[in-house]
Amino acid sequence: MTSFESRAADWLSFEDALSRIMAVARPLPSERVELLDALGMALAADVTSNVDLPPWDNSAMDGYAVRGEDVSGATPEAPKVLRVQGVVLSGTHQAPAIGPGDAVRIMTGAPVPSGADSVIRVEDTDREETSGQVRIFSDRDANWNVRPRSQDLRRGELAIPRGASLSPGYLSVLSAFGLTHVEVHRKPVVAIVTSGDELVGPEDYAKAAAGQAIPDTNRTALVGLVLAAGCRPRFLGIARDTVSSVRSHLVSGLKDDVLITVGGASMGEADLFKRVLDELGYQPEFWRVRMRPGTPFGFGLLPRTASPRPLPVFGLPGNPASAFVTFEMFVRPFLLRLAGHRKIHRLLLRAIADEPLRSKPVDMHLLRVRLELREGRWHARSTGPQGSGLIQSLGKADGLAILPDGVGVIQEGGAVDVIVVREGPGWLDDPGFGHHER
Repeated sequence: MTSFESRAADWLSFEDALSRIMAVARPLPSERVELLDALGMALAADVTSNVDLPPWDNSAMDGYAVRGEDVSGATPEAPKVLRVQGVVLSGTHQAPAIGPGDAVRIMTGAPVPSGADSVIRVEDTDREETSGQVRIFSDRDANWNVRPRSQDLRRGELAIPRGASLSPGYLSVLSAFGLTHVEVHRKPVVAIVTSGDELVGPEDYAKAAAGQAIPDTNRTALVGLVLAAGCRPRFLGIARDTVSSVRSHLVSGLKDDVLITVGGASMGEADLFKRVLDELGYQPEFWRVRMRPGTPFGFGLLPRTASPRPLPVFGLPGNPASAFVTFEMFVRPFLLRLAGHRKIHRLLLRAIADEPLRSKPVDMHLLRVRLELREGRWHARSTGPQGSGLIQSLGKADGLAILPDGVGVIQEGGAVDVIVVREGPGWLDDPGFGHHER
């Protein structure tokens, strides 16, 4: 027997396993891409501002630029009357100076005249009913509504740090600097291999419908998870239960940045990934973790002559819930670090258990739960049966509730930490979110 096939289980804690994985995660080289193509990618170098933003003191609203002391005490019964010295439109680069008793009509974004420290909103004026003068009915805007030069960013100031994930807001900042291209870390290409003679893809679904095969749901889930992590999936197909098929599929993934195998990593006669990986020179970091679902999970490196970087190989269990959870807990943070992101972990929130959450009091358990926000507090409820072979609970899950090693139950009303895994735009506003059937 080869070394990986005969290797005893390491049984690492989740923390130790993740630490070993992240110890070999190094960001991929950078590339220069068009600004909009960089959405969701990680910035490869600090970006400093090349301008002052805003470039001048400007008005925060339409109204009249004045000196605050000239409008102090203004009321509808005792308005302050000022001389109007002109109009400053948006896009104008200069404005007339004002002195005591003066006002200048001004538009939002226009430069504030020298001498002015306030902009009175137009609603608090008579809109120049008398030519050449304006009456001010309130002093609530005295010393307000002037946006000072460089209030947002000063020339030479750090605007976006290296490793930041480029959101639409950050792209807006970059466009303010006149940038059309930006240097970002390359998106990892992730090869995915599922395995098993019992599996069929959509092209052979008739066999599954006839009860002669099992649909390969892991393929779709993992491709979706890789895409959601901002990476590029490459599905290599279903490896059949022969050494030649497994070898062919693994070799076809050697050129990629990460290889994910699904199933075939336990101790059965048809679990061939271990044998073939050994033949290819695989260097296992560990096999088996104290986490459920997902115990038969492994990670290691595969040397390759075509690249100075060994190929990271993640061996995911074949049960759908186990594959999903191990991807979320181990593969996703690794991919995000590989893609250069600084923030690599999911949101963790504290919730109230709306029912008893149970598990065996050995190993860390991650239960699929629904989340609901009520009166400012998050509440968690199980998605239903938690078997590792079940898939419906994955679609219903908003998060993974953590039951630490040694904890067999969190009673109703107790506090529970939940890792948020729900993807998609507007999930907090989804009409179904927080209003699940019970």
